[in-house]
Amino acid sequence: MPRTPRGQVLVLVALVIVVLLAFAGIAIDFGRQNAEQRHVQTAADAAALGACRALIDGETDNAAAAVARTIAQVNLVGSPAGSVATIAPDNARIYADGHAGDPAFLVSGIIVSSTSVRISIASTIDTALARVVGVPTLDTGGRARCQLQGGPAIPIVARRYANAPGPGGGFVDFVATAATSGNGGLDAFSVLGYDGRTPASEGAPGPALALYGPSSKAANDASFRGFVALDVRNFQTTTSRVYYNGVQAGITENTLKDREGTYLLTGYPGPMFPSVVQPADPNDQVAALLGNDTAMVVGNFEDVFAVGDRIMLALYNGTVMQIPDFAISPPSAISVPSTTSSPLNGPNFSVSRNDAFNSTVTLHLHGDANAVAAGYPTHDIVPTPPVTPPAGGKMNQPTWSTDVFIPAKSGTTVGMSGIQTNAVAAGIYTVWLEGHSGNPYFQTRRFPVPVKVGGAARDFSFANSTTSGAIATLGGSISLPIYVSTTNASSTKWGAAGSAVALTFDPGSFTDCALAPATIGAGQITFSAGNVTPTSSGSGALSTLTVSSVGLAPGCYRFDIRGTGTNGDGQPVTHLQPISFTVATTSSSGSYVDVIGFAVFEVTDINANEISGRAVSGVYADANDQALRRAQRARLIPWN
Repeated sequence: MPRTPRGQVLVLVALVIVVLLAFAGIAIDFGRQNAEQRHVQTAADAAALGACRALIDGETDNAAAAVARTIAQVNLVGSPAGSVATIAPDNARIYADGHAGDPAFLVSGIIVSSTSVRISIASTIDTALARVVGVPTLDTGGRARCQLQGGPAIPIVARRYANAPGPGGGFVDFVATAATSGNGGLDAFSVLGYDGRTPASEGAPGPALALYGPSSKAANDASFRGFVALDVRNFQTTTSRVYYNGVQAGITENTLKDREGTYLLTGYPGPMFPSVVQPADPNDQVAALLGNDTAMVVGNFEDVFAVGDRIMLALYNGTVMQIPDFAISPPSAISVPSTTSSPLNGPNFSVSRNDAFNSTVTLHLHGDANAVAAGYPTHDIVPTPPVTPPAGGKMNQPTWSTDVFIPAKSGTTVGMSGIQTNAVAAGIYTVWLEGHSGNPYFQTRRFPVPVKVGGAARDFSFANSTTSGAIATLGGSISLPIYVSTTNASSTKWGAAGSAVALTFDPGSFTDCALAPATIGAGQITFSAGNVTPTSSGSGALSTLTVSSVGLAPGCYRFDIRGTGTNGDGQPVTHLQPISFTVATTSSSGSYVDVIGFAVFEVTDINANEISGRAVSGVYADANDQALRRAQRARLIPWN
């Protein structure tokens, strides 16, 4: 009889059932493995954070490791897979094969090193059903890495010194112990130095000071500077600004204050300041604002911090800085005869500086060097180099009453003398009054000054024009109204016989704002009307100046527009007007402070107007220095 297939089917069914049960068993056991892995990972995360917090509390590395082990063991109780996880002892850490001693390959154990904690937990589960197919156990585990991260949590930068440089005169170093804070003076060689004073500590804190509020004023400023914009840094030049966290060039001060005020509640997101170096890193320069809404700052602060809390703050030396700069207030005009019978005196003008500038200024008077290219060679009346006595059709450079000098902050008055002219045609021309600073700044400031020759009086002006602007994006453009106006007085009015004024752009004048050569494409600077007749009505006759920034890099640029015509007396009149604009940046002098280190402060008082504290650490160059643990933050970070 032929064999029935029934027995074969039963065998096949049995085999399939076995296979299905095996796969089901493996799925169940892998589920148990995943549950165990999550359980162990939770324990590892908690243990790593616990160790970091122990470091913040001042515990030693060994004590922090013990805290991590205890927290891990507590959290490992109640394994969902019934497993017993293990953490190798510190003297017998387990690493992956071939990587002994490499923290990145830690398999089981705890490593606490300076401001970093790693914990790796090994766990093995016994399979319930997968053993049927030869898988008796499944390995799992968890690992976590915690890092103490430094940096100021709030946008307040504390003063290190009062009445510096010392000694005497009420000198105070707020990050020295209260007993030694008035000793010695600034260290001439290191911003971190103490000149014999003792750094503040938990056991011997520094003297109390206002961290924020009216009493936190800088030594050189009557304005309250207790609120510092961490999002705006780098003050090497007027256009070197770097912005963070969505802050844009041109943001208003009040908007910036509101944005940064939230950091008192949420913490500053970073990036943190780099380590302090000498010479200073420009990214350690941070914008200083004129105070803030005290109710908001103190109120927000009090919602998060209390008296006795530790906070890490950046430090500045107590002086608000400005980009070193000087300024010239030029005379409105120089009036001379066509030919001088004897040298004349000219008008006075003023040269001033800001607090940061300590270089000398040298003065020069230059002619209209671009007049030849513009088609008006006789309008360049001061040759380069200047000549005394002048040749025909020329004027010499004056002698300055003060030259090669450091200007006074309030302004130094400079007089002109020894001016001579030789057969210069009556008319109105333009010369450039320049000041050049010496080491270490090498800046140039230049201003056009009209020279009225032979009694010329009928004139026009660009006074009502807009002469600067900002282009927000690369390749964008800007339009500026240029008004050509004159007076109503009959003796100075342009006159009915006067010609239209020709408006042109001097290509040779295009530079960056530091007067370094730059290039713009042909046709990218245009006027809506190239010839306009001066008028005394309204703002004057209008021609719209349009500048395209195609091909220009972000930065600040300048150039000169030239207006030339013949007035009602038949005399030539030329005026030069500098135009400046920025592309995808902003131009600002700004006030800033240099971050010179980091220290931990204990909050000692919070009232309606001020926040006070005292240093409980010395000053350190790196915000992540383990000496600043008490105010650092514990954060889980990727293992590698």
